Amino acid sequence: MSGDLVDEFHKLIQGDAEDPYPTFSNLRKYLPAFYSDRIDGWVVSRWSDVTTVLEDKDLFPPMEAGSGSSGIYGRTILHMTGEEHRKKSAILAKRLRNPKRLSGDINTMIKSIVASCGNQLVESPDAIDIKKVFTSIIPLDVIGELMAMNEATAYADWYHNIVAASVSNVTGDPQIHQRGVEARSELFEWLTPEITKKRECPTEDLFSDLCTLEFESEKLTGDEIKSFCAFLLSAGIETTDRALVNLFRELTLCPSEWRKLQNNQELIPSAIAEILRFRAPVQGAVRKTSQKTTLGKVTIPQDAKIMCLLGSANHDQDVFPQPEEFKVDRFSSNQRAQFTPAGDNRSFGGGSHYCTGSLVAKLEMEEALKYVMKTFSTLEFADDVPQMKGFYLRSPDSLRLKLSVT
Repeated sequence: MSGDLVDEFHKLIQGDAEDPYPTFSNLRKYLPAFYSDRIDGWVVSRWSDVTTVLEDKDLFPPMEAGSGSSGIYGRTILHMTGEEHRKKSAILAKRLRNPKRLSGDINTMIKSIVASCGNQLVESPDAIDIKKVFTSIIPLDVIGELMAMNEATAYADWYHNIVAASVSNVTGDPQIHQRGVEARSELFEWLTPEITKKRECPTEDLFSDLCTLEFESEKLTGDEIKSFCAFLLSAGIETTDRALVNLFRELTLCPSEWRKLQNNQELIPSAIAEILRFRAPVQGAVRKTSQKTTLGKVTIPQDAKIMCLLGSANHDQDVFPQPEEFKVDRFSSNQRAQFTPAGDNRSFGGGSHYCTGSLVAKLEMEEALKYVMKTFSTLEFADDVPQMKGFYLRSPDSLRLKLSVT
């Protein structure tokens, strides 16, 4: 049984499985922790074990610089610990988790971008790929405005190749890695004179924050600024795009849930939390062990790589009743918590390395959903239901819909 399940997991890594969740269910039940030679690390699938790994920063610290995604991004808050992580992540949080800014200028900016992108949907004569003209453009423009780096965000190959070579390159494909290295080099070359400009003449944007702000006497170095920018550009675009595509795909598949939202728009935050749980755009997170430990009744050695299957944890029936059902009202009683470390949803990670941009992503998804609900009465697939693809990052490649104007 265990060998068969490991083989099934290795097939999932190839990224072409339509539905990985039956395998995840069997892993949670029969093999909750195991070693994979394909990723050269240990894999955990139960919500309880995943949460333990993400929340215990001393026993399960992040991978150090030079391994995993840091080989592409360089050193970012993903790889920092302790006081250094607390101080330097606060530079990002000052803008990205500031309630006044989120409800003020950031929200206004997101609404404007959504409305501009939405015009493409309204003007479409028939079917349209909403991923191409709507879900992929919104986070691209938002991160460009937040960082005042619209020129950099125009070069889509940069961030696509960086993402592909970092979190998506689970098996370490050398060609994918090389394309990521080249994209990073081009981005870093573009950033070098821009950092000098921002340090000399900062403006009101996240890029200027990275270049000039300090927190308790801690400032980012030039190399750290470049790495932070590479990480924010790629992670801030790719993940939200995929989350939005998954949301509209599922609402088209489940017209009863679409109608439930139309009848009660207060469920919108719950619906967003639910799609992040049900079809997590990011399926994994990686840590290492600082000493020998036990997970899932399996002893794991010191300095071992640990892959947390976030998508599996989000389908753990011990935490989420009827986990294979998409319910927009699932989190109606605790919507706000699902976008903080206190929530049960593991899509944004957990513990001290919880996603700093979760509230911005939530706003983007809320405004995009509100716009579509206000403008269109029904959603229909223009072609066959698009297949979900990918292992670490999951969504359809496209989503062609017929939209009926309200």
